[in-house]
Amino acid sequence: MKTTFGPQKLMFPCPTGLVVTGTMEKANIVTIAWISLLTSSPPTIGISLGTKGFSGSEIKKNGEFTVNIASVDIMVEADFCGITSGRDTDKFARTGLTKMKSKIVKSPIIKECPLNLECVLFKSGMFGSTNHFAGKIVETHIDTDKLADSSDYTTFDIAAINPLIYIGGAREYRKIGEKVGDAYTIGKKLFKKH
Repeated sequence: MKTTFGPQKLMFPCPTGLVVTGTMEKANIVTIAWISLLTSSPPTIGISLGTKGFSGSEIKKNGEFTVNIASVDIMVEADFCGITSGRDTDKFARTGLTKMKSKIVKSPIIKECPLNLECVLFKSGMFGSTNHFAGKIVETHIDTDKLADSSDYTTFDIAAINPLIYIGGAREYRKIGEKVGDAYTIGKKLFKKH
């Protein structure tokens, strides 16, 4: 049996992303969970922001932004950045998070986040009352101590990264649990049945 609820904004888990707009001199952070990879070639990420906030207009104006994946260690700071307006609050100053210069875009990355993506706005549009932005990922930063091999981004240690996970609907944060299988491999067990 299943219980139905009509159309709802329910999806989980979602990484907690801190989107930074602006420049090293004047930057803003907004916390979002509506984030997804859109394409692999070129690597493109999609983010969704409400229309009432400050960051959407900044992305449209500047044409670039960074997406910084929060760890559990900065949960309080991440939540603060999502419940406070950048119009009247310097979120870097209030949270103590550290701006770092990006390699390509003008928007800074956040030092305390173990994964940082520099993005150039590729496309934007409105769906309902939400701004949707597609950003081409032009540079990727991963904390070196979270890699088994510093020359291979796929060797990251997800337990060391310890990403802060948002559970939509329940409005709660979680952390990642144990590994249960290998993607693109575990399903091959069903080939043996026929």
